[in-house]
Amino acid sequence: MASVGPVPMPAGVILICLLLAMGIARLWPARQPVPLRPSGAGQVLDMLLVGLLCGRVSFIAANFAFYRDAPWSMLQIADGGYHVVVVLAAALGWGVWRLRRHPLLRVPVLCSALVGALLWGVGSYGLSQWQANTLSLPAVQVVDLQGQSLDLDRFRGKPVVLNLWASWCGPCRREMPVLARAQQSHPGLQFVFLNQGEGQEEVQQFLAAEQLALRDVLLDEPASASTALGVRAYPSTLFFDAQGRLQDLHLGELTQAGLEHKLRRLR
Repeated sequence: MASVGPVPMPAGVILICLLLAMGIARLWPARQPVPLRPSGAGQVLDMLLVGLLCGRVSFIAANFAFYRDAPWSMLQIADGGYHVVVVLAAALGWGVWRLRRHPLLRVPVLCSALVGALLWGVGSYGLSQWQANTLSLPAVQVVDLQGQSLDLDRFRGKPVVLNLWASWCGPCRREMPVLARAQQSHPGLQFVFLNQGEGQEEVQQFLAAEQLALRDVLLDEPASASTALGVRAYPSTLFFDAQGRLQDLHLGELTQAGLEHKLRRLR
């Protein structure tokens, strides 16, 4: 399973770890004899938000060339563009500074944040290993634009970027040019555009109207790939290594910077 409804499982891990850390920070000070203000749970949340903001800004600065032609994409915070080291350093720095006037909160808040970060690291690693071992490029029968049937797992042997999309999906349409440029600039990777639930005529009309020159556009009318991978939202882009093991996934629209970041880790 790659997602829980429209929520990717890695985001679920982050949410669970955040709630656990906030719960520890909230309950710990309750045992202290002196009422503590501000809220320990609120401080943990603030640390996360400040860390994410700084991590996002540093990612945009490092990849500004990709954002220059589409500055609006800087606001797409779900594209996965964050520097984790900056997130952790900024969160810790904010926490230490913010708690300088609240000495009784320092240990509960910082320990809670540390527990949350450790659980996130262990959980993320465990999830990635589980997905790599259990989710593979599905062996489902699909059809090309010439009506020829083929097995999707024929693409094993090179890293594969599998995009699940539909022509009625607005974000799918917006991200197609980004994926088309990536297909041209990364010949060592295989990009597969697997339409879900539509027929040959609908897809060909869409490609002609949008003037998209894409290779490996395939049809999956029964949406068998979505069922096999446990994906419930479009667009969904899954990144498989040369052995067909899932390495990363993204639910929702990809920006050019976010896609390039994932492709660097795939190669």
